[in-house]
Amino acid sequence: MSEATPPEQVDTLIPEVQERVAGALRPVLRRWLDLRIEGREHVPTAGAVLLAGTHQSHADSLAIGTAVPRPTHFLGDRRLMGWPIVGPWLPRMGMVPLNRGEGDEDAMEVLARLLAGAACIVIYPEGSRSRDGRVHRLRSGLSRLAAATQVPVVPVAVAGIHEVWPIGSRPRLRGGRVTVRFAPQLPPPPPTPAGRRTFNLELQARLAELAGTTTASDFSPIRGGATAAGA
Repeated sequence: MSEATPPEQVDTLIPEVQERVAGALRPVLRRWLDLRIEGREHVPTAGAVLLAGTHQSHADSLAIGTAVPRPTHFLGDRRLMGWPIVGPWLPRMGMVPLNRGEGDEDAMEVLARLLAGAACIVIYPEGSRSRDGRVHRLRSGLSRLAAATQVPVVPVAVAGIHEVWPIGSRPRLRGGRVTVRFAPQLPPPPPTPAGRRTFNLELQARLAELAGTTTASDFSPIRGGATAAGA
């Protein structure tokens, strides 16, 4: 963890701040996203849970946070904290900063502490936004966290979000129709490499089914690889 982001700042969600912001933004976001929600009953209203989401846009967290009827934490690229005005507030609104492309064990420890406190956490197991709409091979972070904490995982797909905020572009003011779909909970995997691999394959297939797309055997490149800027 960098000196600029001590753990006590990262894992402190201020409910009053998030509730005020969510209350003000939810009607605006619902209208901008023309939001549809399916399967919300699969998200527990209390207790620790991991929401494993598809990832195609910076707006994924906005859509999921609007669809979930409880405070949520989410992993976010540490660079987002440099955004004007909003950036410094992101950790206080639930973001856990992550050094993308690196093994950030400090962030994983923060998430484990949050789950011990019955938090709801959104994680994108692909690790980076998909450029082609397919659900790419899942990285190991979520399955390791679920296995270590024995917390259930709810798959969630955000359909249509790429048209609202495409990769490498600014968000489209006119918005568009977005559907957030939740699937029934998956039990956490056993804490073994084979168990985590089986879990990842099942979760990847479930996410692709939810999103109405297919799976890919390769990883989605961190920050878009060499050819995709602005990831």
